[in-house]
Amino acid sequence: MIFGSIDDSGDLTIPIRVLDANGHVHRIVAVVDTGFNGHISLLPHQVRELGLGPPQSVAMAVANDAIIRVNAYPGIVIWQGERRPVEVIEAEGTPTVGLALLWGNLLAVEITEHGAVTISPLPSSDGSSFVGSAPGGSPAPVSPE
Repeated sequence: MIFGSIDDSGDLTIPIRVLDANGHVHRIVAVVDTGFNGHISLLPHQVRELGLGPPQSVAMAVANDAIIRVNAYPGIVIWQGERRPVEVIEAEGTPTVGLALLWGNLLAVEITEHGAVTISPLPSSDGSSFVGSAPGGSPAPVSPE
């Protein structure tokens, strides 16, 4: 399980653990953004500190339906105790976790001041933990707000 909380701004925040190019784990607080279809977004200085690369320029739809080009990097997070490959979008603003990373999990939120945020794996039909990708593979990234 992953535990977080609602911050003073009303954002759902959780800790994520991202591996750098040398395999060292970095703990980053990120906002859960259900409007972001990608895995995670990180600030440019975080991407540099992690030594991620090489970047790939990808098209991304933003909230106003405009298409922009952003840098995307291969990365690895520790998610529900396991290493998981992710696409890291380099973006200004708060680091975010999107639906591609949340897929196959239950997001529970206590909608109160500083309420608890809990993310737990969904069981599969055979009783084991859910393993899989979003329908059609990883969805196209959408810019975090």
